[in-house]
Amino acid sequence: MRVYLIGFMGSGKSHWGRLLSERMQFPFYDLDDVIVKRAGKSITEIFAELGEEQFRVMEKALLEEITDTNQDLVLSCGGGTPCFFGNI
Repeated sequence: MRVYLIGFMGSGKSHWGRLLSERMQFPFYDLDDVIVKRAGKSITEIFAELGEEQFRVMEKALLEEITDTNQDLVLSCGGGTPCFFGNI
């Protein structure tokens, strides 16, 4: 089972996602955290240096990678994730 949490920034997706993943015994991913780790830059830096479009391309690729490699997971999506490239 895959559980995707979407909502506005600061709405508690990461907080509740961690708790839910513990309860379900599924791995937890925070998509924004994965992007920051892979890029070695903050989201603010990525936006400033590469622009939002490139950030959204990275976001989509990692969303697909995480989904494709996990049968079970809880994933906290970034606030804008469902709004681009048919991610929803």
